Amino acid sequence: MATNSKSYHHGNLKEALLDAAENQLASDGINRLSLRGIAKLSGVSHNAPYRHFKDKSALLRAIAERGFNELRKTVAAAAAADGPTEQRLIDAGVAYVRLALANPDRTRLMFAGSLEGAGEDAEFQAAANSAFMGLMGLVESGVEQGIFFGDPGELALTAWSGVHGFSLLLLSGSALREADDSQRLQMARQVAARIVNGLMRKSSMRTAPESPSS
Repeated sequence: MATNSKSYHHGNLKEALLDAAENQLASDGINRLSLRGIAKLSGVSHNAPYRHFKDKSALLRAIAERGFNELRKTVAAAAAADGPTEQRLIDAGVAYVRLALANPDRTRLMFAGSLEGAGEDAEFQAAANSAFMGLMGLVESGVEQGIFFGDPGELALTAWSGVHGFSLLLLSGSALREADDSQRLQMARQVAARIVNGLMRKSSMRTAPESPSS
């Protein structure tokens, strides 16, 4: 969750408003989030947010875009760390889950799939794609080294799907309901390790078998 502040440095109003928006999203929910509300939290006039966000939909996209940019940096940090490629991919998966647990409402918003205007927002699309491409680069490196086997795009999507699905199970309370975050992250490492282990196995099955006709 972003740190709330009643003041902001000159020229940094947009970031201050986004901080306030993330705080209001977490405390009040998406339905009560408003431009007027974040203006009040930021200590600025009611009209000030409109300099940066046309409407609430634009604000929601900006929050999600910020989340994707942070996710990209998280994956990039794991990819740039020392250690074997497979370990860095596991670490990236754990970092993904950690980020989701720290920002549950923003994570749900990022992957809502129903953000108005998202398809026409080039900056939003670029941010969303860059997060995946960072993971893709790490997987491609593993394929080139002979560590992972298969199409890099398919492998990256498999890894993303597994870790993301586990994150959503945690956020929904469907898994490890009684566990604390330390225990959840420990399980996240086990899940990520199993996913990566699967990427390292050669298989003669290139596509999923077709279902038998009834």
